[in-house]
Amino acid sequence: MKNLSLLIILFIISKIAFAIDFENKFLSPSKADYIPFKSPYFINNGEVRRGHGLYQALKSVNIDNSKALHIINTLRDEVEFSKLKVGDKLQSVFDNHGKLVEFSYSQNPAEKHIVLWNDEVNQWDYKFHEEETVWKSRILSGNLRSGSILQDDLLAQGLSAQVVNEIVQVLLCKVNFRMNARVGDRYEVLLHERLYGDELINTKVLYTSYNGVRAGNHQAYFYEDEEKGSTYTAHYTENGQALINVGLRYPLRRLHVRSSYGWRRHPVTGRRAMHLGVDLRGRRGEQVHAVASGKVILSTYNQFAGNKVGIKHKDGSISYYYHLQRRGVKKGDWVRSHQIIGNVGATGRVTGPHLHFGFKNRRGRWINPLNKRMIATPKLKGERFVRLQDQIKDIKNRLIDMHISEESRYLIANLPSVRKDKAYKKTMDLFAKFSQ
Repeated sequence: MKNLSLLIILFIISKIAFAIDFENKFLSPSKADYIPFKSPYFINNGEVRRGHGLYQALKSVNIDNSKALHIINTLRDEVEFSKLKVGDKLQSVFDNHGKLVEFSYSQNPAEKHIVLWNDEVNQWDYKFHEEETVWKSRILSGNLRSGSILQDDLLAQGLSAQVVNEIVQVLLCKVNFRMNARVGDRYEVLLHERLYGDELINTKVLYTSYNGVRAGNHQAYFYEDEEKGSTYTAHYTENGQALINVGLRYPLRRLHVRSSYGWRRHPVTGRRAMHLGVDLRGRRGEQVHAVASGKVILSTYNQFAGNKVGIKHKDGSISYYYHLQRRGVKKGDWVRSHQIIGNVGATGRVTGPHLHFGFKNRRGRWINPLNKRMIATPKLKGERFVRLQDQIKDIKNRLIDMHISEESRYLIANLPSVRKDKAYKKTMDLFAKFSQ
């Protein structure tokens, strides 16, 4: 009897082993991973490839358009899909009934945006996961060589094209490189880089300077506003002047694009249609500002755009503001730049409160509003200017510390034997330079 029981147990174990081996062999790891010891889940890993739109990327992890629409609508206020780039990571998780229960999106290995299906309330929940990272600073400097240009010199030092473009665009506000750049001109950049392990995942350009015989001496400092995504976050001179070529303002104090300009699937209908503007995230009731002075040519309501306002500007272009909770101006009014014209709402055909911001050029053609260079203000004032000065002080101290560590082989003390050292003299020059 005992032998029979033992044979039965061995037979059952062999069947279980065969079933596990079968799943391991025939479940392709490239498409799905089986997680044992829980109720079965199937994981699809993918990434954004060249030529992928948002819906194509989601299809690569087996998410159909109807599910994708719900996922995207859940993430719009947290993720700027207008910044989707090749290599971004995607992951979908299905239960053993083929039901999508989790989706995650990562633009870098340290951060992950996750949506989870909540059976209790029958909706998607959002959470954000962040790994520990380290910020480190470094200085890049050099002199223009014969036949070289600043962009090439910076690229040769290993900077990405995006960071190089940021540096050059800041300096272009003060330096006419075509006319005034000369061999021997000196440049310096202070970078603040975020590292996850050995991988660089983010770079802030804290300070840029350019010094030339014809170009003159110019410095720029990075100001970071307290509010994430603030349109006041930008590069400024020490006296608070914004370093950007065009002074058109943004309609909201923060810039978070929920839906970009161009072809997309409508968040309500799910149909593919041309989106003639950008949808900006905004809280219900948040103030909406005119991006430039002009005359109100439209202030009305319809079932699709809700409360909407149109303003014609001096150059013949027209800015449009849709889905307002209320309109603060009427047709025929003249408005100044940054004047409050209404409040963010959810009127018309929408999924939630936001501002649709559109722009027509002087020929009456719709254009991408974000292609027009815009800032919140041409010059910082009040509390923001005070914070700028505090941040500039920190940047100067960081520059001094880094120069000391590079130039000096030992701690500098105010002693006669040390005062003769060249490193000490250079350090004192730095103190004088950044204390002016």
